[in-house]
Amino acid sequence: MKKIPMPINLRRIILRGALGAVSLILSGLVPFAWAANEATVALVGHVPRQIQTAALVGRAPADEPVDLSLAVHVDQTLLDQTFNQLYGPHAPTKKQFLSSSDFAQRFELAGKRQAIKTFAQSNGLTIMPMADVAESMVVKVSAPASVVEKAFHVHLNHYRGTDGRTFRANDTDPMVPASLTPHLGAVVGLNTLSGLWHSHVKRFSPNQIPSLVGTTGHGGSGLSPADIKTVYGLTGTSLSGSGQTIALYELDGYVPSDIATYETQFGLPSITVTPISVNGATNVCGSGCDEVELDIEVAAALAPGVSKILVYEAPPLPNTTFNDVLDAYDRIAADDLAQQVSTSWGGPEIPNNNGSFLQSESQIFERMAVQGQSFFSASGDNGAYDDETTVSVDDPASQPFVTGVGGTQLSGSVASPVETVWNGCGTGKCLQSSFGSTGGGVSTIWPISGAVNSVLYNYQVGVSGTASQTQRNVPDVSLCAGAPGYSVFIGGWGLVGGTSAAAPLWAAFMALVNEDRLAGGQSLFGFANPALYPFASGTTYSSVFNDIQSGDNGFYSAGTGYDNATGLGSFKGIPLINAISTLQIQPFKVITPQSVYAYPNPWDVRNPKITSKIIYIANVPTGNPIKIFTLSGFFVKTITSIGQVTPWDMTNDAGKTVASGLYFYIANDGTAMRRGTIAIIR
Repeated sequence: MKKIPMPINLRRIILRGALGAVSLILSGLVPFAWAANEATVALVGHVPRQIQTAALVGRAPADEPVDLSLAVHVDQTLLDQTFNQLYGPHAPTKKQFLSSSDFAQRFELAGKRQAIKTFAQSNGLTIMPMADVAESMVVKVSAPASVVEKAFHVHLNHYRGTDGRTFRANDTDPMVPASLTPHLGAVVGLNTLSGLWHSHVKRFSPNQIPSLVGTTGHGGSGLSPADIKTVYGLTGTSLSGSGQTIALYELDGYVPSDIATYETQFGLPSITVTPISVNGATNVCGSGCDEVELDIEVAAALAPGVSKILVYEAPPLPNTTFNDVLDAYDRIAADDLAQQVSTSWGGPEIPNNNGSFLQSESQIFERMAVQGQSFFSASGDNGAYDDETTVSVDDPASQPFVTGVGGTQLSGSVASPVETVWNGCGTGKCLQSSFGSTGGGVSTIWPISGAVNSVLYNYQVGVSGTASQTQRNVPDVSLCAGAPGYSVFIGGWGLVGGTSAAAPLWAAFMALVNEDRLAGGQSLFGFANPALYPFASGTTYSSVFNDIQSGDNGFYSAGTGYDNATGLGSFKGIPLINAISTLQIQPFKVITPQSVYAYPNPWDVRNPKITSKIIYIANVPTGNPIKIFTLSGFFVKTITSIGQVTPWDMTNDAGKTVASGLYFYIANDGTAMRRGTIAIIR
């Protein structure tokens, strides 16, 4: 089975807290517009993979207009520390999440934006005033191609891709003054690759999928709002999402009258739905309209009392660019108007994205977390083969600060449903044009724990059922995406599904949770993953989650507890709300020394040679010493734990090892405890 190799530059930038691998070049070698004696730095991760298989057409014309989104890079260590203060073991029960203005002040966005603007203007780039938002992590600029080439020392070429479409792209990474690197994270827009994203929506016909006995959708077919609540245990609650706002990320428009028809049919109140334009998009119903209207309607079905639904609309497919995607997510975070956010659009994690773009996305999503915004993303409809060719996962569902939502299907009856993995593709590859299957698998980009510099996300570490204990697993949770389909009105009544339906339903469910929490004097729920995963190993798991144990997505099978087909499973409405409405959201447990371990698989005798020079020692209380000895007892060094996961870089220590390995010892109240053997790195 062919696997997509992870580009070296992506491996470099994934190290949290680092700007990325950089290449310092003597400024005297190349003429630049800045100070002659200042070193220059290459921002890695900007050369698109697609040029490797594309045909070079020629140099971009000097006067070709180029629009860029210059992504602000905030202090990653400070961002991680802020996250830990809100979600770590010592976080307060009632959290004081940052507002957008708080975030801008703490992370000095004004100064960083000004540094980027000064550089841009001094190099002939024009600031786009309409997009100049103080809380934004993007500075929008434009200039002719020749000016951009000179400013960033790149060549902009035209290529013809394997699909016959022509696009512009750079063949080297952009270079900037070293003094700018603390402020500028990525230069998005050098390439014009488009058509890389797609919705995760599926239209069904009654003949395609099994029906569910007792559905009350239009014409008696498909799930109605009442059916959804019955299936997922919400019929006994008066919660409606009152006082909450839901944001939907979209790449198309919608028809307001369609939403009104849906609400009237099912006796729902008229919700205020507001389109918000990003990069000049207009609210016109195009080829992706079914996705947008599905998202709005199912969100209204489960949370009919929300104050409003904000529809952030970026330019539609097939012309959506990296700029449009990043700018839309940035706008949702900068506005900070919605407590729960959903996206049903995505693309394969590796082929679609440059490393710099992924890292900029990650900082925006982590920002949402510290602002208390819960973010849900559809995991894809191509089963385990997100790119239709290899075992792969979908971005942004695979991002560590995103809750990836998979899909299930229902059989039996509304009153007594049986839930299994949604798989309409069978075994093997699942094409975009097929019936569909839930996305799920293992990220090749993001590690399972991001604690390189501080305690951070480790919510999946040690969770049984994950396919990987070194890389991020997807999805996190699930909900119905297949049979019997949802009864929705999109220019007419029909049955629609896909993980596109599951993600906004989870966002709507979170609106109910937040309504209940705020009424009880609690804080917003915020980023969901760290608080949900402890249920997997707790005694209450089966009472709050429907554990999907049957079926597969073409590669990964369902099983007891967590699995890479449906994650933790689907929610049991009222019980889960009750469990988390007063929950002290402290995702990282206070670990006893008996739980200490290291990874990746350092003591596995089947893996005598470790290729990575970084060993992560997990679950050592902050401040405790970790003593490293050789097998023969030779002392190597002491590392002070920085939290739940502490990195040990063996680069300069491997030569000190003898015999077959190292022991590591954890000092706890003066008692040394041997916990495992680490193989020598050769």
